[in-house]
Amino acid sequence: MTDGNAEMSRRAFLTTAAGTAAAAGAVGTAAAQEGGGTEEVVVGPDGSLVYTPGTDEPLQILPGTTVEFVWDSDNHNIVVDSQPEDANWGGHEPIENTGFTYEYTFEVLGTYEYHCDPHLSAGMEATIEVVEEISTPEPASVPSVPDSAKTLGVATTFAMVATLGLAFFFLKYGGDYDLDDE
Repeated sequence: MTDGNAEMSRRAFLTTAAGTAAAAGAVGTAAAQEGGGTEEVVVGPDGSLVYTPGTDEPLQILPGTTVEFVWDSDNHNIVVDSQPEDANWGGHEPIENTGFTYEYTFEVLGTYEYHCDPHLSAGMEATIEVVEEISTPEPASVPSVPDSAKTLGVATTFAMVATLGLAFFFLKYGGDYDLDDE
C-alpha cells in the first residue's frame, strides 16, 4: 500500500466514524424524546415519610420509561391503589430497608397511585402519570419594565452620548486660548 492509499484509508475511516457517531447521536435523541429513559423515585428520603418525586406533585413520565425506586430509609413498601385498566403493575409489597432498589417500566398511559402500607396514616402516598407529552409549568410571571423606566433609560443614554460627543468635539477642535503672560 502506498502512503497516498494509506491516507485515503484513514480519511475514509474518520469520515465513516464521524458519520456513524452523528447517526448514533440522532437515534439516541429520538429515543429520549419517545420515552424509554429512566427516572428515580427515592423512597423515604432522609427518613421522611414521602416518595420523592411523587408525593407533593405527580411524577410525569413518557410510556416506556423505567422508574427505579430507591429505598433511602427503612420499613417501606409500594402498594398499588389504582392504575389504568390495561396495566399490570404489582408494586412491591414486601417491606424493604435502606439500599434496596426496585424497577418497573411503565408502558400504559394513565395515572398510577400507590402508598406505603406501614406509613399510609402518615400520608406516604404518591402518583405517577404516564403521559404522551410532558407538560412544563408556565413560567412565573415575568416582571415588565414600566414605560417611564424605558423613557428614562433612553433619555439617560442620549445624555451620555451627547456629553461624550461634546467632550470629543472640545478636545479635538477646542478654542485656541492664548493667555497673555504679562
